[in-house]
Amino acid sequence: MRRYRMRAERADEFMRRVDESFADQLAAQAGFVSYVLIDCGEGDVFTLSMFAEAAQAEASRALAQRWTEEQLKDIEFTRYEAIHGASAVSRAAPGMLEPSRFGGARKAVSIRLYRVRSGTVPELLQAVDRAFADRLQSLEGFEASHLLDCDDGELLWISVLRDEQAVDASEEQALAFMRSELAEFRLEREVAIRGEIAVSRANSVLLEPAHA
Repeated sequence: MRRYRMRAERADEFMRRVDESFADQLAAQAGFVSYVLIDCGEGDVFTLSMFAEAAQAEASRALAQRWTEEQLKDIEFTRYEAIHGASAVSRAAPGMLEPSRFGGARKAVSIRLYRVRSGTVPELLQAVDRAFADRLQSLEGFEASHLLDCDDGELLWISVLRDEQAVDASEEQALAFMRSELAEFRLEREVAIRGEIAVSRANSVLLEPAHA
């Protein structure tokens, strides 16, 4: 996942160009699974690219850098250091395969970064996979959930729901689950951001659950 920051009035042009050019180029790369561009408002944009293998993801980052240098010369932005990780626990609904186009209907997104202060990450991931991932998938308005192991005790949890009300319901359930089932891991939330998917592409591999 990578974060971009720019003047708010330039964000629409940034996202439009990604939709019209870059998103489809990325989707054509070997090992591509999914790409989402998340508009968090006020010129704050996040992108998440998922590939089958680490080497393929690395090649995609090179493509992204070349494309931004060539196609976004007139848009000033700050590109922050990317967060890399493996998708350890995931679920997705068929609706995620429909491309999101700039200017079209949007899905709501919750982005949370956690640090595990006690216990082991594999044990935590297994607990989420075994006792919560399917429960979250059954919620009305569910679209996708990805829990990424980012190493060094950090976990990135991205949830995609139909709308803000569904995000609220999912986060209430997640917090209740963490209090009751994950207390021993002493999870510390480092980042909590909400946004909307402005651009997305995906293929059917996304629908295959990832299990810890």
